[in-house]
Amino acid sequence: MNFLTKVRLLWTACIALFVSAVVGLLWGTQISIAMLPPPQRGTADPTLLHSVWVTRSIFLFLASAICGLLGIYYSLRASER
Repeated sequence: MNFLTKVRLLWTACIALFVSAVVGLLWGTQISIAMLPPPQRGTADPTLLHSVWVTRSIFLFLASAICGLLGIYYSLRASER
């Protein structure tokens, strides 16, 4: 795989991970509650679900940052050639 293909793949992954993290922070709790079976929706703890989604979003932001840094590295490598 050449450097330009890696750059395109990493930048696409970086953007997708960032958008996923933002969606998780904003609407993750509502999505989780909506996906529960109807009898369990009333007893779902929104605070607990929000803390779970914050943790997931932090992981996604870190993965996005790593992809972004690798994208910068391979962009520089591709520009040298």
